[in-house]
Amino acid sequence: MKNYVINSCFLSLALMLMSATAFTLAGCEEKEKVLDIETPNGELEIERDKSDGDIGVDLKKKE
Repeated sequence: MKNYVINSCFLSLALMLMSATAFTLAGCEEKEKVLDIETPNGELEIERDKSDGDIGVDLKKKE
């Protein structure tokens, strides 16, 4: 009886871990870093989405 409880808890935990991993990986966007420039005043990143070619620009200024 004790082994049955331990096995069922282990299987439940494994199932939750696998489903959480699958859910996390399904939402990932595939982006390719085109340009990354770091200066003393800030940082500029340009990324391209591999699925549709959309380009995003991110500018971060240091304070």
